[in-house]
Amino acid sequence: MKKLSVLIVLILSVGLANAQVKMNRESGGKSRVAFSLKYGVKAGVNLSNLSNDMTFDPAFSMGTGFQIGALVNLHWGQRTASSLPGTGLWGLQPEFLYSNQVVKSNGGDIKLNYIKVPLMLKVYPLARLSFEVGPEFSYLISSSPESVKVDGATVKIGDCKGFDFGAGVGASYEFNFGLMVGARYSMGFTDLGKNLKWKNNSNIQITAGWLF
Repeated sequence: MKKLSVLIVLILSVGLANAQVKMNRESGGKSRVAFSLKYGVKAGVNLSNLSNDMTFDPAFSMGTGFQIGALVNLHWGQRTASSLPGTGLWGLQPEFLYSNQVVKSNGGDIKLNYIKVPLMLKVYPLARLSFEVGPEFSYLISSSPESVKVDGATVKIGDCKGFDFGAGVGASYEFNFGLMVGARYSMGFTDLGKNLKWKNNSNIQITAGWLF
């Protein structure tokens, strides 16, 4: 958790530092910001699943959870010479999310609660449409129930906590009045526990948010 806190501070520091960067003065003496910096909030639905590398079969299937959090949206460059700054090809979007992910099994629903920090590199083929890809740093803060019986085996779930590294890919659209909608697929690469070979925590996210 300490490492995750340090990472969050670094991301916010970079965002605040970049907010001070300006372009050289134009011939008219007017300075222009090299990119747009917006803050936002988002929330949405999680559709989650797990893969199993154990000898027994939990019969995993997709369950429904939710996520909520905040973000910083940086958008560089200009689409044309007359466009406003922050309408170019590249962007970066760090996020800080609480994510409740539910996976169904033949022993009942497994609920996993994460703090997530995705860091999305964004490409804007259009001024407001973006495709995104990037790493996702997560910390499993709690899991329930305490244990489940799957395929004749009792598996302890409640003790599962720890760091997970993954990646995400998706798309979003930013309306000019502030509304943002998006969809993303992410996957974790870390086992749920040392002796619990459940991994590839896949998550389809459908979200809406607001940029300020």
